[in-house]
Amino acid sequence: MLLSEVKDKKEYRGLSDDFVARVVAPYTAQYNIYSEKEKKKLLKEVRGQLRSLYGAFLVPGYDRRKKYLASMNAWNDIEKCERILSLHVSSKERLPFYPKIYKKLQGMVHYTTVLDLAGGMNVFSLPWMGHVHYYGIELNKDDVDFCNAYMEKFKLTGGVRWGDLLSFDTFVKTDVCFLFKILEGLEAVERGSTERLLKKLQSPYIVASFATRSLGGGKVISARRLKWFEQLVPVHEKFTLGTEVYYVFKREDVK
Repeated sequence: MLLSEVKDKKEYRGLSDDFVARVVAPYTAQYNIYSEKEKKKLLKEVRGQLRSLYGAFLVPGYDRRKKYLASMNAWNDIEKCERILSLHVSSKERLPFYPKIYKKLQGMVHYTTVLDLAGGMNVFSLPWMGHVHYYGIELNKDDVDFCNAYMEKFKLTGGVRWGDLLSFDTFVKTDVCFLFKILEGLEAVERGSTERLLKKLQSPYIVASFATRSLGGGKVISARRLKWFEQLVPVHEKFTLGTEVYYVFKREDVK
């Protein structure tokens, strides 16, 4: 009942129940859900958290993506892919740098298979990423269906699954795993989730990125906040492009 009330807004209806329940859990200890007044406060705070984790990344006119996909004639139609990517804040900010990002990564890691976790619309960066076997996991069912519709339309191999990342016990083994601007959000939901997630991944190379500016390219965010991550993983390479800093590291325990 509480989950359905939290999700009774269009932008949250497609979110994984497991993920929403994970976000809700700490608030049920703070508020008495049997009190209407306190339940309203809970709903407001939970939705605020969900907005910071998901809703805030959607650009007005997000539904136009379906029109752009319908008009695509090839999987590597750069113009249409750019239009779709521009409807999600993270990929919009990354858009001018996609060619440089993947050129740099391809120079460090030879990959033909990719696992992209909570990638949003990142599958539409395939024209720059390359014709790879693409696998992903995404929170929102509508986003999953949309990404898979693109892959099915052009017979691309792989696929995107729906679900809460922290609920998965195993992940497909790929040459590289992308964790673009998601780890701080996971840590905000559950402290220590990054370490637990990394132990489950079967990809020898991992690329994680973090924002260097607040959402929308606002104020500069202190790099000192990432010391916890730099101490957690064996950083192989670190570089900054646009409003993201990227960490590349190799898992010695995974071949």
